[in-house]
Amino acid sequence: MNDLIAWAHSQLTLLDLVDISVVAVVVYFALRLIRGTRAEQMLIGLAVLFVVYKAARAFDLLTVEWMFSQFFSAFIVIFVVLFQSEIRRGLMHVAANPWAPNPHSIEDMVEELIASSQSLIRRKWGGTIVVERETGLKHLMESGVNIEAPLTPDVIQTLFCPHTPLHDGAVIVQNGSDGVCIVAARVLLPLAQANSLPGGFGTRHRSAVGVTEESDALVLVISEERGEIHIARDGILTPALKGDILRVELLRHLKNT
Repeated sequence: MNDLIAWAHSQLTLLDLVDISVVAVVVYFALRLIRGTRAEQMLIGLAVLFVVYKAARAFDLLTVEWMFSQFFSAFIVIFVVLFQSEIRRGLMHVAANPWAPNPHSIEDMVEELIASSQSLIRRKWGGTIVVERETGLKHLMESGVNIEAPLTPDVIQTLFCPHTPLHDGAVIVQNGSDGVCIVAARVLLPLAQANSLPGGFGTRHRSAVGVTEESDALVLVISEERGEIHIARDGILTPALKGDILRVELLRHLKNT
């Protein structure tokens, strides 16, 4: 054992250590990016297939080995197709500006989001509030109407009032040094994949999940039929939340950048 350690010390150079460190950091952030998402399940599925392939080779199961060898021969293409959303989101994380101005207090933003959502619940109106984070949503804003307004219950009620022309679609809010600002209204969001949600949810919930499948945005969905508030993040829709549980979940997700 001591001879093995001595051999490792004699063979490793500074460049080797840098190389190993970079790979470890990349793997760490990749696993952190897909943690708790469907990509994590797909990665586990690929690992299971790889184990089956190795077992087939070990036991000379020629047909099974041939099938899996054909599959893994196009692994790069399969990997890109399966994880295209996560790859795009990861590249956007890399391109994030580390010198951007400090945002408004997360706690204050959460209180404004809750107050605005509850104001819609009291009026039995629906709405979708998209919180932009590190991934820019300018391409979605172009489908709506650009505005500059503070996030307050009065403004949210004005935008989502069923009798106003801006009530369809979602609003996008940004958290800046000057506070939480609504930057776009009547925004069209991409729909989630067909099997992402149970059949009981409508277009509003599917579009909320859809935008989180391709970005790190956090979305509050207010349902006029059920009078419920859901959070969509990383392609997942939470159960209905209210009170302190809603506050805790918003704080946890928004601080977990």
